[in-house]
Formats: sequence, structure tokens, C-alpha cells
Amino acid sequence: MNSSNQTSPLQLGKTDAQLEDFTDSYILFQETTRRYREAYEELAAKFESLTLKLEETNVHLQQSLEEKDRVSNYLNNILESLSGGVLVVDLNGAITFFNQEAEDITGFEQQKVLGQPYAKIIGLNAGRELSVLHTLDTGERLSSREKELRQGDGGTIPLGFSTSLVRDEAGTVLGALEVFNDLTEVKRLEAEVQRVQTLAALGEMAATVAHEIRNPLGGIAGYAGMLERDLDSDDPNRRLVQKITEGVGRLNRIVVSLLNYTRPLRLNVHPVNLVELVEETTAFFAIDIERSREDIHIERRFPDGDLICRIDPEQLQQVILNLLQNAMQAMPEGGAIEVGLRTEGELGVLTISDTGVGMDDEVREKLFTPFFTTKEDGTGLGLVTSKKIIDAHNGQILVDSEPGRGTQFSISLPQ
Repeated sequence: MNSSNQTSPLQLGKTDAQLEDFTDSYILFQETTRRYREAYEELAAKFESLTLKLEETNVHLQQSLEEKDRVSNYLNNILESLSGGVLVVDLNGAITFFNQEAEDITGFEQQKVLGQPYAKIIGLNAGRELSVLHTLDTGERLSSREKELRQGDGGTIPLGFSTSLVRDEAGTVLGALEVFNDLTEVKRLEAEVQRVQTLAALGEMAATVAHEIRNPLGGIAGYAGMLERDLDSDDPNRRLVQKITEGVGRLNRIVVSLLNYTRPLRLNVHPVNLVELVEETTAFFAIDIERSREDIHIERRFPDGDLICRIDPEQLQQVILNLLQNAMQAMPEGGAIEVGLRTEGELGVLTISDTGVGMDDEVREKLFTPFFTTKEDGTGLGLVTSKKIIDAHNGQILVDSEPGRGTQFSISLPQ
């Protein structure tokens, strides 16, 4: 056998060593692979667990955000639904919230004021100490204060307001809040109450004076009548006596009007078709006015159907005739009187307008004051008595007038 084809013991030993090394390497590789697989599986399990936790966290976070949005929207809806104006400023005094009522009261558009300085939009006409900025500066709350507000259209209104700081859960100041209301109607009612109290005191005094005057007037009228009978028909003194009688008659009419005004009203109310009553009263007045004034014409604007109100027809007829008479006297050079009726909700509204001389603010404010009159022979009790009658019907009488542009009286009565 050729020695070149035989494997020597040295080579055989080397091969066995290499095989053993390969086997050990393979085993190590398998073990390493197993460990990596286990590590991977463990890592995958942890990853899956983290993924589940992350998904749960995302769900909770989403629910939390939705709840926060819901609460935020709920609070915003509450603020938007409040009957008072609400505004919030940040630490720099810029407006960050401005509800719909605030827009209606101030006349400033909601979108145009957000982010703008409070001092620029609302203004500090009443002083910084009467504003939300004072609370922001000092931390002092303002409660039930009043000030004048200049609206977006340039007009001013009385404003009642309160302020406080806005804090987060940790107590950190985030800004300040101002809540306010328009006091125009409140001030009007306060003035009305004051006027009624004054008129009540005046009425009590006037009633006493009227009773004291009426008896001497009767005596003067009686003696004047006796004196007139004793004078010859051509005696010039008869004219003087007649003047006395006319003066006594005018004073007596004033006294009667005063007594009627101070006497409590006893209304006989029942359902009445206001259209028929106003038409009848207007037609009666038109017949009377045609005899003395050809330069005045009357226009009627009545609804087609009935307008039923519970009223005392005689008392309301007195009011209508008084307003028509005033309208005629307000047009010395002639013009038009318009009598209208309409329905507004649950109210029947009667309007009497003229194209006369009109009234300025001073006259209009004193219009329903006893004994105030712009007529030479007026008693100053006609409109006061008319208002008393309308008030007794739980109605309202308003006047709208400007110098040179005529006057309109509006009477609202419950249907």
C-alpha cells in the first residue's frame, strides 16, 4: 500500500480536534441562539405588555380629554347662557372670555374683543378702581358696585358689576373675572317708584286743599250771580262780574279734576273689542273736530279681526279723547293724526301720533307730573289722570317725541 494514501495519526488527531471544536461551537451557537430567542420572546412579551398599557393609557387619556372638553363646553354653555355679562382677563389685562350677554350689553362684538386690552375695549372712564383691573392689581374683590359704561355705539348705560380673581387648583392666579348687568330698567323703575311716592304725597295734600277751596268758590260764584242780577243789562260792570264767574268756573274745573285724580279708581272691567271702542271714540272726535278745524285729518290703522282686552271702556275712552285733544292742540298749523291698533305678543297696543310741534327732553320728562302743562288754559292733570287709568289696567303708556317731528303716545294693555 502506498504510504501517500494513508492518514497519519497526527492528521487524524487534528481532524478530531477540529470536529470537536466545531461541535463545541455549534453547541455554543445553539445555546446562544436559544438565549437570544428567549430574550426576544421576553422582549416581545414586554413590548406587547407595554403596548397594551400604552393603549390603555391612550384610552384613559382620550377619555380624560373628552371629559375635560365636555366639562369645558358645559361651563362655557353655562357662561354663555347667563343673563348677565361675563368677561375674563389674563394677567396682562387682555380679554380672554366674553360671553354673548356681554356683547349684547356693551355693543362690542365678541370676536373683536378677544385678546384686546380691557382698558381699550371697556375703558376706564369710571376709574381703574372700578374695574376688573383693580382686582387683578390688588386681589380685592368688588361686589355690587355701579358705574357708567360707554357702549360701542357711543351711548352710556348704568352698569352693576362684581369682580373676583380666577385661580387654578393649586391656587395660582390666572386672571380676573367681571360679571355685570345693565341697570337701565332698574333705574327707570326706581325713578318711577320715587315719582309715585311723590305723587301720592302730593295727591293727599291736593285733596285737602281742593276741599278747602271748593266751599269758598261756591260762595264767590253765588255772590257773583246775585250781583249780576242786580246790575242793568247795559251796565259795564256786568262784564267784570262775568269775568269773575268765568274765573270761578275754571277754578272749579281744576278742583274737580284734582279730586278725580286723587280719588281711588273703581274700574268696571270686562272683555271689550278694542277695535270697536277706538273706532267709535275716534269717529266721535272726528265729528267734533270737523266743526272747528278743517286743516286736520285723521288716519286709522286697525287690524281686520277683533282685539279683545279686559278694560273699563268708559275710563279708556276718556284717555283716548284726552290724547286726541292733545294731538290736535299740538298742531296749530294743521297736520295729521294717526290712530293705530296692533297686537304684540299678549298685549294690545294703541298708538296715537301727530305731526305737530313735538317736545324736547325736559318737557317729556315732566309730562306726567301733576300741574305741569305747556298750555295757557291747561290744568296739567289730563295726562296724569290718563296714566293713572292705564296703570290701573296693568298697562303702560309711553311717549316718543322730538321737537318739530311730532309726538306718539303708545298704550299697551293685556289681552
